[in-house]
Amino acid sequence: MNKKYGALILIIFIVSIFSVLDSTEYKIYDGEKIIKKDIYPYKFVFFGDNKPKEGKEQPEVFIKLIKMINEEDPLFVIGGGDFVAEGTPENFEEFLKVVADLKAPLFCVCGNHDDSRCYKEYLGYRVYSFTYKNSIFIILDNSKMILNKGQIEFLKDQLKRNFEYKFVFMHIPPFDPRIGGSYCMINSESFMEIIKENDVDYVFCSHIHSYHEEKREDTVYIISGGAGAPLLYGGFYHYVVVNVGENISHSVVRCEDG
Repeated sequence: MNKKYGALILIIFIVSIFSVLDSTEYKIYDGEKIIKKDIYPYKFVFFGDNKPKEGKEQPEVFIKLIKMINEEDPLFVIGGGDFVAEGTPENFEEFLKVVADLKAPLFCVCGNHDDSRCYKEYLGYRVYSFTYKNSIFIILDNSKMILNKGQIEFLKDQLKRNFEYKFVFMHIPPFDPRIGGSYCMINSESFMEIIKENDVDYVFCSHIHSYHEEKREDTVYIISGGAGAPLLYGGFYHYVVVNVGENISHSVVRCEDG
């Protein structure tokens, strides 16, 4: 963990007293002890793919999105990955400098552009779960386009826990919504079957620099990759606000002049 910024925005990864190891040795966090707020109903924000096209300077639209997210006053924020163009120390440092302005804790998902030996030092663990009130949030690492056996078992174990709402996050989506598209995870059928069998409410992904949502069975799949990276396929700059209470709802907030 990068010491300069870790205490500001990524405290979840350094408070090991609040975590335990399960049989697969991935971290499990008690979100209420980490977030240190007692709020219900609440909302969180999800964004993905804020990386610059090249270099270390974060896009101006992403800096604007951070200000907009702060105005939402979410309980926490989850970043869907591809925070940097390349996983170098200087690039991670610049990203952390920018997101230090977030007023809410940031939970990170590893993207394919973030995948490097430096990731843990700057952004923490790649695979973990945390809980808050009646919800469980499971973060997976498919930055190499696959989920290994350990992660699949971790996912199954965490989904067996007794929580009303279930959210799963990873960078690369299990399917590409475009006809013939290939920007998706390899061998995703077993993953999607687990999601179906366990009544997962939402699966959040990024990777495709656009926005797409669809409901399969009882699960809403959201692909959100518009936080600053060059847009594709009619995409627009945005983030997603999720409200959790007696039920779950979400809305997409556009940054019109990004």
